[in-house]
Amino acid sequence: MREAYRQLKRLLREKDWVGSGLIYDGPKQGMQFLWQETGVLWAPPGDREYAEKMFMEINDRKSGSVCEIGGNKIFTERFGMRPRLVVLGGGHISLSLVKLGRLLGFHVTVADDRPEFAHGERFPEADRVLCGSFDHIFREIPDVPANYYVVVTRGHQADELCVRQILKRKYAYLGMIGSKTKAAKTKENLLADGFSEEQVDGIHAPIGLKIGAVTPEEIAVCIAAEIIQEKNSMPVETIEESVLEALCADGHRAMALIVEKTGSAPREAGARMVVGDGGILAGTIGGGAAEHQAAIRCLQIVKEGKAFDTQTFVLRREESASLGMICGGEYFVYFEME
Repeated sequence: MREAYRQLKRLLREKDWVGSGLIYDGPKQGMQFLWQETGVLWAPPGDREYAEKMFMEINDRKSGSVCEIGGNKIFTERFGMRPRLVVLGGGHISLSLVKLGRLLGFHVTVADDRPEFAHGERFPEADRVLCGSFDHIFREIPDVPANYYVVVTRGHQADELCVRQILKRKYAYLGMIGSKTKAAKTKENLLADGFSEEQVDGIHAPIGLKIGAVTPEEIAVCIAAEIIQEKNSMPVETIEESVLEALCADGHRAMALIVEKTGSAPREAGARMVVGDGGILAGTIGGGAAEHQAAIRCLQIVKEGKAFDTQTFVLRREESASLGMICGGEYFVYFEME
């Protein structure tokens, strides 16, 4: 378990998404491998050939689905890193865009070269506020494929400087503010300096969905809408950072993973909880009595030294009512101990 999630953590810094195939029931119970559409990225020693056979069966399945191959039940997921909104420029549009980014669950960084526009009091919702020249600020921004860049500096020169640097990095989205004339001129300059047509055509400029936005707040909404559209073009699951860290850490612990759900249970397949000697370390599978019993089972398998287990948990009607649901549901939970 631990090595698979350590490899996942590493790969998510290099890839826009990483698939996971986990055998939760059957002769190969506990085997997990990582993949992309091009093939297997990682598999346990001695299991790569088998992983490649399974990959051929699950490559086109959506995240959170279950299938059976050769008596083995496989839970398939597609993971992406938590999306990171990087706003270059601290003006009026950025004020609203940073708030929207935080609301949408992005890790938000905002940067400007003017101290009066780049400080925490101006952007309390931002995870990071950077102040420095735009030709050096990128040293402070992690180069990861989950970055969504919005270039809204105070001038054309700084905008183009930022775009040039971003095109040399990994990213999921690059948008630049400005008119059609400005966008055309910038793209012309980039092509003349050796950037490829594919790179240049991938720039969203003018930025945002065309909804007739006028005010800075409306423009921020149209930018956020375009980012959402781009992000959801390849549906992936985001594994919580605290959960991934707990799964990668040393020490005895167990994971509870919902692989199947029926009815009105509050959490979907893919929800994880990590439990150690001191109790729940990270994550949740929905709270209430079911989660409490699952946590107890995690502690039991650690104590017993049992590598794997599965169990069905029924959400009682009275517990459903307390959560505002009409009927109950069931979880089929896979347990794994490291």
